[in-house]
Amino acid sequence: MPEEYIKVVQDPQTKIWKSVNYPYGDIAKLSIGEKFLQTMRSVDPNKIIDHFYDTNTIKTAKDVYEESILIAVNLKRLGVKKGDSVIFYAMNNEWVAVLSMGCFLIGASPIYFEVHLDEDSTSDLFDLLEASAIFYEETYLKKIQKCLANSKLQKHPHLIAINGEQQPNITSDLLKQPEQPIDFDSFKSAEIKDTREETALLALTSGSTGLPKVVQITHALMLNGITIWWDNEDHYAPLDENSVVLSFSPLRWISQVAVMLQSVLYGVKRVSSCGVASGNYGFEVLRSCGITHLFAVPSIYYDILLQVDENDKESLKCLRSVLMGGEPASKVMLELSKKHAVNAKNFHCYGMTEVSTVICNDLHINGGKPLPGYELQILDDQLKPLGANEPGQIAVRPPYPMKGYKSLDNSIYYNEYGLFINGDYGFIDEQGKLHILGRYKDLIRSNAEVIVPNTLEYIVINLPEVYVARIAGYRKTPNDPNEVAAFFVVLNSNVTASHEEMSAKIWDTIKPHLNERQLAMIEKIHFVDTMPLTTCGKADRVALRKLAEC
Repeated sequence: MPEEYIKVVQDPQTKIWKSVNYPYGDIAKLSIGEKFLQTMRSVDPNKIIDHFYDTNTIKTAKDVYEESILIAVNLKRLGVKKGDSVIFYAMNNEWVAVLSMGCFLIGASPIYFEVHLDEDSTSDLFDLLEASAIFYEETYLKKIQKCLANSKLQKHPHLIAINGEQQPNITSDLLKQPEQPIDFDSFKSAEIKDTREETALLALTSGSTGLPKVVQITHALMLNGITIWWDNEDHYAPLDENSVVLSFSPLRWISQVAVMLQSVLYGVKRVSSCGVASGNYGFEVLRSCGITHLFAVPSIYYDILLQVDENDKESLKCLRSVLMGGEPASKVMLELSKKHAVNAKNFHCYGMTEVSTVICNDLHINGGKPLPGYELQILDDQLKPLGANEPGQIAVRPPYPMKGYKSLDNSIYYNEYGLFINGDYGFIDEQGKLHILGRYKDLIRSNAEVIVPNTLEYIVINLPEVYVARIAGYRKTPNDPNEVAAFFVVLNSNVTASHEEMSAKIWDTIKPHLNERQLAMIEKIHFVDTMPLTTCGKADRVALRKLAEC
């Protein structure tokens, strides 16, 4: 490992910042299936790899290894082949890991579906994916059948039940012993000729502004993602044999896919659950299962911390690394974590589905130095490169090629330097640290003034009375080019101050950070009981905008 693990330099002509030390070149040589076989054949077969919390189901390395190979053999028997897509229409469950590995072993591409999509969107995605099989949970069967009936598919996929009494199902068809016994030790994964170019899995974007796009993630890019997931500027942080990672529902988040693959490709224990690991449920999972590595949206982790007794420093002492992404973490939440998770380091992480992983992890800011192999560039409104400390659109290039979105013209997402313009907004300081300010499309503009929502939100959520705060811009009339804004605030349950008192406190808090014209753009502070969320757990700004217009 280089002495300076994350060294970032800038090209003065292109203004591209690059993290120059990349110690993981060997990962591009293996496919996910080959890496799985290599790991499982070297791990103690009795080691617990998967623990499904809700049913206390435990799978050892031997269980995962043999079930995955058996599923691979039977998928081929059913006609699923290399290059096919396979839909997981389910939440997290005890079969996801071995079903996924069965797909990877034969070169099929799993995609973890968004079960809450409306029927028309589901039918459209079915048409796009042309899957050869759908693994489903019983509760979703009628919706799947209806959407397939409304699709344009000439050939419907195999429907294979994960639970319930339906036929065919995992037990009847995918764990069926073949006539000739399987020689597990000599089983080979499907040949992947170019791990940098061949698709390993498909992933859905958040879909916060429309139908989710389908991202094609290669073997090399995914393996890079799970390898650097926990790394940061302060120390190289690989998982070890004593690590215990947590993966909760919904699995369709790329973060949870990465955690699942870390378990089976590194041979570490994973605890998974069907419920969203927040509140008392999440606290019990962390406390009782000895979780060492946690990735969560800050609001979910905050819900967990609120369950801990005032002086309790024991329940969460197992935690070592906490990565929080999707939105900035408040100072209040970070202080609670330091108080109760006394052995943990709390990192702000920034990443995106399209590159399969985090791009930065940092102890102090929402962003940080780009992890090994990444290149970053900041662009103005005309897509021209900007210098240090100049905010603009973020463009990124990972260490391995991106295949982009399935069945779309991907050229429109790249600039002249070949970097992917990802829709986020921020700046890079003179030390090469990326500072995330928000989504470019969420900027609130009026005449020459611009309000960056995330900056103001972070200021307000650091008030001890505030649980969460979001600001949305909107136009009073459709033809008005200028926007006004409204704040939406959820208060903590123990707040005794009136809404009028809290409004005054919020105005006093944000005034020093805005000029008079910007301040005049904010028309109202609304106090609400809950914040509308996307299916990925982020604030639904489209819904907030509609709410503000009303």
